Amino acid sequence: MIQVLIAASVWLAVIGLLALRGQGAADRSTIYATASVGVGVALNITPLYLAVDAWLGGRNLTDLLANTAIVFGMSALARAVTLASDQHIWLSKVLLGPRPTWLAVAFTVVAFSALAFSQIDMHGTSARFMIDYGDQPATALYSGVQHVYFGAVTASLAIVCAREARNVDGAKRIATIVLMLGGALQAISCLDVLVMDVSHVAGNEGVLRLAQTVYDYVNGISFLLITAGFVLLPLGRLLDARKDRKRSAQLVETLSPAWKRARALKPLGPAVEKSGDHGPALYRLIIEVRDVQATLGQRFDLSHDEAAALDEAERHLLGHHLSVRTNA
Repeated sequence: MIQVLIAASVWLAVIGLLALRGQGAADRSTIYATASVGVGVALNITPLYLAVDAWLGGRNLTDLLANTAIVFGMSALARAVTLASDQHIWLSKVLLGPRPTWLAVAFTVVAFSALAFSQIDMHGTSARFMIDYGDQPATALYSGVQHVYFGAVTASLAIVCAREARNVDGAKRIATIVLMLGGALQAISCLDVLVMDVSHVAGNEGVLRLAQTVYDYVNGISFLLITAGFVLLPLGRLLDARKDRKRSAQLVETLSPAWKRARALKPLGPAVEKSGDHGPALYRLIIEVRDVQATLGQRFDLSHDEAAALDEAERHLLGHHLSVRTNA
């Protein structure tokens, strides 16, 4: 049931990202990466697992395929967040840096896990793969390699988001915090899996049961938060952009009387044409009003409210520029 819930949340996220892409708020690579995670999670649903594995020859290759899809998908998502942020840490530089480095590390993880997988003594398809074969050292190594990497990736995602949350506001801050919590919980979940792997091989049933209980809840919640965060990020950018355009329009309206007085005192070229994007109009208005202020001095006065609005307009445009640069 938990796997169905996780898979449903991931595919709902894909649908949400597709809808946001239609409005120019989500990029194609994020959709592909989320779909990759969705495929991996869906393959862990028992009926689908059994059907696919039977098609693949009944050798549990579906487990390897599912985990590989999740590893590549989640690391690609974490890399996208890292590249869009100025908050880099050494761990993200090593694991999620330039494309050749990132791919080399990811492929190395998959290669080592595949090698360990090939050493597991299996007896046909098992929808309870880790329960049935987890007492073998090769299985622990297979799982451990993946979860050490996955835990490091999600931990770096959480750290980057924690730092980035201090530099953004509005809807983007909420999205960043949700993603940070999801990454942190998934890193904890990966540590819990390592405890399960060791306790299973060691035959410590008490620790194994406790760790399994923690995993069932923490892993599910972390995936829900991560998928929600990756939808909220582009949604937050869309909402903040709309808020930004609305505030720009209000400032243009407030400063238009002062701008008209400035134009009456000093010709400044063609009038500003109205359009749906008030940012360029506001920028030109600020430049022209400041130019007349500097040229005419006390012959051109602004009211207290106009001066305050002009200062706010400058801060507004500066904040918008920094936001665009941060999310480029």
